[in-house]
Amino acid sequence: MKRLLVSFCACLGLIFTCAANGNEKSVTVESRANNLSDQMIRELRLNNYQSNKIREINKDVVARMAAVEAEFAGNQEVIDQKCKAICTERDEKLENVLSTVQYNNYYGDRTYYSKFDKEFVAKGGQMVKDNAIASTNTTPATTGEAAVN
Repeated sequence: MKRLLVSFCACLGLIFTCAANGNEKSVTVESRANNLSDQMIRELRLNNYQSNKIREINKDVVARMAAVEAEFAGNQEVIDQKCKAICTERDEKLENVLSTVQYNNYYGDRTYYSKFDKEFVAKGGQMVKDNAIASTNTTPATTGEAAVN
């Protein structure tokens, strides 16, 4: 009787585990925001204060974008329009956090970051292996110039 009960509990656990893993294809807001933030931190060479602010901003923006995507599912035109407005607000917030050089680099690479985020979501939350950025920054890093925050 004990064996039967243990086997039944094990089967139930296995069934619930498989069901939970099967529904986990959608990417969480936090993982999506962290992925984008990590990429921006690396590429823009942000300090600790900027990194924390970027994480806050991206978490808010991604949550709002996910809500728009859920609300207007199937109407890509409206989703694009509303997400563009949300991204414009993010640009304004980032302008207050980043240095002029960093913001110029970010602004020139916005399409890259958008593509990076979309690929992350499309791959179900797996890291995008192509981390090469199409930067508009033409100043070589060896010139001795430093960005002042």
